[in-house]
Amino acid sequence: MNYSAKVLTLVRVKKIFILLLSQCFALSARAEVQELRLWEFGVGALPFRADNYRGSPQNKWYLFPLVSYTYRGANVEAENGYVRGHIFRSGNLTLDLSFSIGLNVNSDADRLRNGMEDLDPTFELGPMVRYYLWRSRDNNNFLNLEMPYRAVYTTNLTYVDHVGYYSIPYLNFLTRARSATGGWAAEFSLGPQYGSGNYHNHFYGVSSGDATATREPYRGRRGYGGVSTGVILSKRIGQVLVLPFFRYDYLDGAVYQDSPLFQNRHYTFFGVGLIWYFARSARAQEAPTMVK
Repeated sequence: MNYSAKVLTLVRVKKIFILLLSQCFALSARAEVQELRLWEFGVGALPFRADNYRGSPQNKWYLFPLVSYTYRGANVEAENGYVRGHIFRSGNLTLDLSFSIGLNVNSDADRLRNGMEDLDPTFELGPMVRYYLWRSRDNNNFLNLEMPYRAVYTTNLTYVDHVGYYSIPYLNFLTRARSATGGWAAEFSLGPQYGSGNYHNHFYGVSSGDATATREPYRGRRGYGGVSTGVILSKRIGQVLVLPFFRYDYLDGAVYQDSPLFQNRHYTFFGVGLIWYFARSARAQEAPTMVK
């Protein structure tokens, strides 16, 4: 993909993002702030469908039982899948410590990786710079620029290996739940992905020992890894949280698209979480940003 085509792709994705934002602004007529607890604990289920990895033409449905936690402190925010610790804050600029996790891949169930070693689950840890670009007068809508840079590790709980670095600077628009939105909160994100050579090689590299007549040797390179967009909705119904989510990555032009393990420019990840919160604090949240 040449430079002009990349720019055109980004423009198209941004147009979709702006359209989504405009719909949220249209729903922000009334100033109502939903009070959230400092911490909550619950259980539920998480059915979702995900491509095996970015670039894989195969996908799989999952159903996980879910132990759910949320903590909204002044210096630490935590939810399932991530933890953010506020290291430094000055005005609209915040330095956080961020954490994320990734799924494993069973190579025997993936035709492109058949015969190769499985990809064990990953976890990511590193700093994130967050800048608050805009906040509505009614304190219901937020627009942030968030820039994480994380070291990536793989593990099966018997070992831990460092496999590279990953970054995705993104715009993040959040809107609180209120009657004007039917009780739904929403989060929209958009940003380009970048990875180190070792990180891309972890997913897309093919050693000489894994090469076949249809799978040539390949070594991953650092650089651009596609554009990611995400939508997360949430609604409280009594003590139950309904959490539909959708992620779409457009991977054309990624530095690893020449890998024989890459055959799909469109990565999708979607599902819905259903969580029953049976324990919560009496105190309201202290977090300066909105978490669900």
